[in-house]
Amino acid sequence: MRVSLLIVFTFLLILIGASGCATWSAEKKYPPIGTFVETNPARMHVVDIGPRESALPPVILIHGASVNLRDMKMALGDELAKTRRVIMVDRPGRGYSSRPDNGYELAAQARLIKSVADDLGLERPVVVGQSFGGAVALTYSLQYQDEMHGLVLLAAVSHEWPGGIAWYNKVSQWPVLGVALRRLVIPVYGQLSAEDGIKESFAPDEAPANYFDRAGLPLLFRASDFKANAQDLANLKRQIIAQQSRYSEIKLPVAIITGDADTTVSPKIHSRQLAEDIQGADLTILPDTGHALHHAETDRIIDLIDEISQR
Repeated sequence: MRVSLLIVFTFLLILIGASGCATWSAEKKYPPIGTFVETNPARMHVVDIGPRESALPPVILIHGASVNLRDMKMALGDELAKTRRVIMVDRPGRGYSSRPDNGYELAAQARLIKSVADDLGLERPVVVGQSFGGAVALTYSLQYQDEMHGLVLLAAVSHEWPGGIAWYNKVSQWPVLGVALRRLVIPVYGQLSAEDGIKESFAPDEAPANYFDRAGLPLLFRASDFKANAQDLANLKRQIIAQQSRYSEIKLPVAIITGDADTTVSPKIHSRQLAEDIQGADLTILPDTGHALHHAETDRIIDLIDEISQR
């Protein structure tokens, strides 16, 4: 009995050590790459690049689930910043942004991003959101469209869908097992399974070379980041159901873009239906393209952002 307990205790110590090392290593290898904007009630990590004086409106890029602002920067931000000002924000609790208690709410996330835009002096931006970030961008436009130039939605979550969430995101919400999962299992297991997740998200396209490192994905496997991501996803559907009847209120120039091979966010359930709900919205369906369309079809998406910017 004592031997068994000793083995279990030793195993837990090894697991705790490995998990702590993984978290420390992630933050050392992928430190903040931007500056911090103090909003009420969160401290937001922001990358602000590109010329301040430009004939084109500024752009706000809102990243999706399981990633941080580095994903949007490498896909669109650096290229867009050659001709206009571009703002990228770690959503609350993700990357290096802090998170208030209601940080999982789409309205709270939109409000904090708007506070960043106001603090930085952005006027009438084009707001671009991908996947979960598209849901935030839709909420942003429902709240602040009078202060926007346009809206671009990339494989955005917009309507109620069948099914639930992955088991690990569900378990992460539990009081005891959730803590154990986030602190002992995910920092190790997450990194081992990350490559499969990347392939699934990008399929049928190939992920960019060294995407895992360039996107700073190990930051997700820190306990606080994983908890925030899981909480976002666990609370998403009910908020989408609550707002999906309001999309006809959006009167902005809107571009909706999706890949016809996206198996993560259904083009039929979301983008096609959204194009019917928003009068005058432009729908673009990219052939043989998956969920990570902002990486796979960067030039095409930048052209569509330009079209919205010039209206």
